[in-house]
Amino acid sequence: MLLTDCLSRLRYQWFLVVLMVLVVEASPVFGAESQGTSSPQSRYGLRCASCHGASGKGDGWRAKLSWLKMPNFSDSAYMQTRSDDDFLIAIKQGRKSVMPAYGLELPEREIKDLVALIRSFDKAPAPPKPAGTAR
Repeated sequence: MLLTDCLSRLRYQWFLVVLMVLVVEASPVFGAESQGTSSPQSRYGLRCASCHGASGKGDGWRAKLSWLKMPNFSDSAYMQTRSDDDFLIAIKQGRKSVMPAYGLELPEREIKDLVALIRSFDKAPAPPKPAGTAR
């Protein structure tokens, strides 16, 4: 009886912690994007850094709490395997159930700015673009 009461309390406390995290994540940062002049760095910090880390190494706090491995944007070998279009599509459409889609929230120009910022984490040049691809 004592064990079931303890487990019930732990389950309730865990539920409250998860609920608080969801509420904090869902609420916007006051004034973060209200003027429409936010930089790509602030958009990345607001939307991406919790998983991908402040410097793009895949070491954000959510990545540390998860069993999922986040990509390391500062790894030249990884970045050479991804085109700008790969990142553009991932940001617009999300990735399976793990990464949210931002295509309806962010204009195309801001998504392209995020892609450029992600590219800047790796100091190696971007892979060549396919013929006919315009930026």
